[in-house]
Amino acid sequence: MATSAPGYRDAPAPRPRRRRTQLRPVATRQTALAAGGFVWLGLVALLLFNLALPKGGTRIQGFPITWGYVVIAAVTVFAAIGTLRRRDISLPPIIQSCCLMMPLAIFTYYKAQQFGLPSSGWLQYAVLFGFFPIAILVFMAPHLEQLQARHIAGLLRICIRFAVAWGLFNFLLFLAIGQVIEIPYVTVNGAEVISVLKKNNMRGSVMKLVSSFNNGNIFGVCMVMLMPLYFHIEKRKGWLAAFVIALLCTLSRTTWFAMTGAFILMVISGQIRVNRMSVWVSLGAAICVFLAILPMLGWTSANLIDDRLGGRLDYLKKLEVTFLGQDSITIPEIVYFGLLQSYGLIGLVIALAALSYGAIYGLAHWGGLSQMRRSAVLGVMTYLFACTMDGAFVFPPVFPLFLFVNALIYRRGYRVAQRLVPAAVKPRRPRRHSYGLDAQTLAASTP
Repeated sequence: MATSAPGYRDAPAPRPRRRRTQLRPVATRQTALAAGGFVWLGLVALLLFNLALPKGGTRIQGFPITWGYVVIAAVTVFAAIGTLRRRDISLPPIIQSCCLMMPLAIFTYYKAQQFGLPSSGWLQYAVLFGFFPIAILVFMAPHLEQLQARHIAGLLRICIRFAVAWGLFNFLLFLAIGQVIEIPYVTVNGAEVISVLKKNNMRGSVMKLVSSFNNGNIFGVCMVMLMPLYFHIEKRKGWLAAFVIALLCTLSRTTWFAMTGAFILMVISGQIRVNRMSVWVSLGAAICVFLAILPMLGWTSANLIDDRLGGRLDYLKKLEVTFLGQDSITIPEIVYFGLLQSYGLIGLVIALAALSYGAIYGLAHWGGLSQMRRSAVLGVMTYLFACTMDGAFVFPPVFPLFLFVNALIYRRGYRVAQRLVPAAVKPRRPRRHSYGLDAQTLAASTP
């Protein structure tokens, strides 16, 4: 048997080579501020003034201005600068905002110029369909990937808890003394103090639970839209019970039916398991609270279903179906009716595609979504169901929150941006020659 140079085997193991290193990102458990920086501060401001305190603000030349909308405008400037510098932008939110919602904003401006509409009759709709989708879905949504899911969930949990607690406190306070607490420029618009009782919030001698939203229907619509998300991120059963009780105390049939729809969606998706005793105990407690509320309102079971839809049936009697809509723009409680009346059949089709695009995208990619993104899909579907009765579409902060929930659907995960540490690289396998010896062995055996 032939041998190689003295002291060497035919095919010895290669001589250890110096191991190279490369830098790889390592996620460490950091505080939200340390991990997210200015992105985290921006999200805090957005949710604080659009979810916890959405009605704080003032009036400028007769127009109500909320701090939440001011914050959206300010954050958009900085978010746009950061987004334009990124190369990994997700395409679906751009499609939803630019290709589906922007045409409605352009159509709104066209009708305003064509029929000479005053600014009060079209400007808010141009902002809803034009500015907000671009600001939230295109410029802000990509930055959510710079925050960990637990940090987003924690902030959402705190804001929803505050809204629920503040609402229940004032609801019980009104039952006790007939008054509620309003903090000008914080929980209520500075120019609308002592106006909560004048906003269709009374049901007999009982006031709806309005929280810091100052309207029971608006609070209920926003909370049922966030209900699947809250049931995912909230781990304390006491707060979940308080959340459900708060929705019942809105005394809003729209909220009650939308909450039922959200519950059914969560059961179908597997987020809530009906084989757990805690689910049935909670459902039984909710039914007991519901039955206790009805006598306070002087209602019977016949009042639960109003054949006139609370007066909304009058809108349907005035419906005129055209291709481009009427010469005015008005979206009342029944959102789909308003879209058909204002934008016609063509506008309604575009609007339905724009509003449901996020849910359709989520359902198409359901298997690859995290539980938070799946909950966001259910939240969008719940709001689309609520729009058949009272979507509160034009009232702050409903539509910005709807777009925020859509943005969570498009959030692909946490884009790691922490410190870099050395990581070992495996040595490359040496080349083998036809005669069975590698180059290193030949070099070592050569005198």
